[in-house]
Amino acid sequence: MDVATFWDQVKLALGLNESQAAGTVARAFQVLIIVLLTVVIAHWVGAWVRRAAIAGRVYAEVATLVSRAATLGVYAIGGTVVLAIVGTSWTAIAAVLGAATFGISLALQDVGRGFVNGVYILVERPFRIGDHVRIGVAEGRVEDVGIRLTTLRTVAGQRVIVPNTVVFASVIENSSVGTVDRQKYAALGIDRPATEISDAVIASLRGTPHLSPRAPVVEVIRSSPDGTDIEVTVEHDLGIRIDDLVIARLRSLFPEATVAIKTAGAL
Repeated sequence: MDVATFWDQVKLALGLNESQAAGTVARAFQVLIIVLLTVVIAHWVGAWVRRAAIAGRVYAEVATLVSRAATLGVYAIGGTVVLAIVGTSWTAIAAVLGAATFGISLALQDVGRGFVNGVYILVERPFRIGDHVRIGVAEGRVEDVGIRLTTLRTVAGQRVIVPNTVVFASVIENSSVGTVDRQKYAALGIDRPATEISDAVIASLRGTPHLSPRAPVVEVIRSSPDGTDIEVTVEHDLGIRIDDLVIARLRSLFPEATVAIKTAGAL
């Protein structure tokens, strides 16, 4: 087979011969538009869902989970539309998705089990960020609670990562329960570099009456050219309301931001 014949067959397979070129170009243009729209819409939907969840006083970890699920849903819809444009039948799409789901479920059983356990932990909240806990042989202050992993910081400063499958199956000792209240605040639209915010918040709240001597936990929720959104978690004496004092200090520190109570919960 000579080169010319081979190239003719390639063009025919790709739909680039004269009789199909116009249709192929049109489909390629449609696919490009759908891909761009999917990326933009997925980013917007994920951000909007997260903001709405936080405004509805949903825990930050759960808000992240819901936001990611919404983003993946948009990508799935966009991918389905792309497959339909290139001529794939709906029966074939369903068959491929079913086979892929079955294969992935078999290959990722442990990951799936960890994911389910992580969702349970995020919803039930046996401990929160800042709590001092013992999980099996691991003990320390909770730094992060994710879908698959929980991160502790020991007294010696070591970082211990515990799989949520272990957390789910272990007896949890939470020495913070019953001693303090915890309150969360959201500050949206901060016009300051994200790297400077945490130290500024800690310094601003230091010395606030009835606050725990433990430093507040500052989490950056979103950072963009339009501003930075944060979540601040403070501990305070049981039964004492400190909302006015904390909000006043945060508004004084970030006058351009919108500051409000996010969630409240007695430990």
